[in-house]
Amino acid sequence: MTRPTPPSERWPTLLAGVADCVEALGGADFEARLLALLREGARIEQCMIFAYDAAEGVDCLLADNARQPRLADRLARLYTEGLFRNDPNYRRLADNALPTLELAPMRAEAMPESYRGSLFAFPDLVDKVALTLREAEGAYTLNLYRGREAGPFDADDLATLDALAPLLASLIRRHYGAPRPAEVRLTPEEEAVLAPLSERERQLCLRLLRGHTLKSAAAELEVALSTAETYRKRAYAKLGIPSKARLIALCRRQ
Repeated sequence: MTRPTPPSERWPTLLAGVADCVEALGGADFEARLLALLREGARIEQCMIFAYDAAEGVDCLLADNARQPRLADRLARLYTEGLFRNDPNYRRLADNALPTLELAPMRAEAMPESYRGSLFAFPDLVDKVALTLREAEGAYTLNLYRGREAGPFDADDLATLDALAPLLASLIRRHYGAPRPAEVRLTPEEEAVLAPLSERERQLCLRLLRGHTLKSAAAELEVALSTAETYRKRAYAKLGIPSKARLIALCRRQ
């Protein structure tokens, strides 16, 4: 097996990767550049980014598995449809005594067997590190996973991720947390994807595509959060997708 490059020798490449991410903020290339940075920095096999809001639950913003691309969608659906409640990190989100930015290795002993079996055993993942970013109204988690080929994260990997954590948090906050005007003209791809939806479903999905949370989209549309949730469920059902991550990917793939 090829020996990993020592962390000290990787830093020039990692900093260049951070610069690439900064350049791509708000654009279609951001997630590809972020994944390239994380693969270089910690040899990850799978990456998930989730956004949490106390009023609406959880949404998947990014789901990627380099070896089994379709598997990432399946795991995101399982998680957002209820398994998130068994995630030890989710149960810690409301603890105000914890730091706003926290890097936590996987705590297998804290996981219910059904949770671990569904999200780790089947995809053959052996280790996880979660970067949690707590905000005033919710949180983000960046979940990074390793498979059997790469093996568990070692001390150098964790040190590298710890050093990158403030930069990663800033990138996630700026890319996903800053809504862009919904009045921006739809791309032809967005037009094609959203065509089967009702007008209100389309308006909601457009705002989700522009970086809104369900809560902020509901406020802009002047509807109750429960009504916005109904629009979202109907839209996702019509499009055959489980999450915002897939909505975004669908618009890019068209």
